[in-house]
Formats: sequence, structure tokens, C-alpha cells
Amino acid sequence: MVRVPSRRTIGTVARTPPRELADGLVVATLGAAAELLLRCRVGLPRLCRLFRVRLDLSGSSDPRDPEPLPAWAAARLRSTRRVMRHWPVDGPCLRHSLVLGFRLRGLEPSLRIGVRSGSAGPVAHAWIEVAGQSLDPASAGYEPF
Repeated sequence: MVRVPSRRTIGTVARTPPRELADGLVVATLGAAAELLLRCRVGLPRLCRLFRVRLDLSGSSDPRDPEPLPAWAAARLRSTRRVMRHWPVDGPCLRHSLVLGFRLRGLEPSLRIGVRSGSAGPVAHAWIEVAGQSLDPASAGYEPF
């Protein structure tokens, strides 16, 4: 299902500084590339190689001492979330994770996939971890594969 932007969203974009618009355009372009590759049924291992993210399907995480993200990485995390929360396709967590992983590739991110039981059956979720720490608060409710 594709959602049409509201007038409020369009007004917000019009008031956004040019530097943030350019950053948002990078995120949207990467998101479109991820969407296209997913629709072409490119396998997950290959997608991860293309987006320079390590695929971690181990059942446990190896957390190191938590360190705050560098300022540049925190800014990229915020801008990626800002754009991807408006992604017009349902279930954008894999796309979001691939884009974020590519943008944080200097920190050697890992793509994790987990599952939880829901009332309608199992629900899958994807997220990025850096140094064993999840960058997605929603990942706490999922058991890694």
C-alpha cells in the first residue's frame, strides 16, 4: 500500500534546511535502491554485501562496552530515521536497516534479524547493531535467529 504525503509533510519538507534535504535525498536514494533490489528478489547475503553490512544470524550478540555513537553517526542515524519513518511501503525495517548500515559502514555494523510470537503468528524484524549494541529500541522484543 502506497501512502500519499500530507500537506503537513510537504510543508515540513519546504521548511527543512538545504543540508538536511541533501542528506534526506541520500537516504531516499539508498532506500529506493534497497526497495528495488528486494523486489528483484536479490538474496539477503548479497544485499548485505552490496550495502556493506555484515549479516549476523548467530543466536547471540557479543556486546562490548557501550560507547556513544560519534556525532557524525548519531546525525546519520537521526536523518535515516526521519526519512525512513515516512517510507511508503509496509514493513520497512529491512530497508531501514540496510540504509542505516550503509551510512554507518565505517563503524562495521551488523544486520540482525529476529522473530517474536504475535497473535497472528510469528513476526520478523531487522535491526542494526554496532559493537554488539542495538541501534533500534524495538529490537529488545525479538529473539535473534
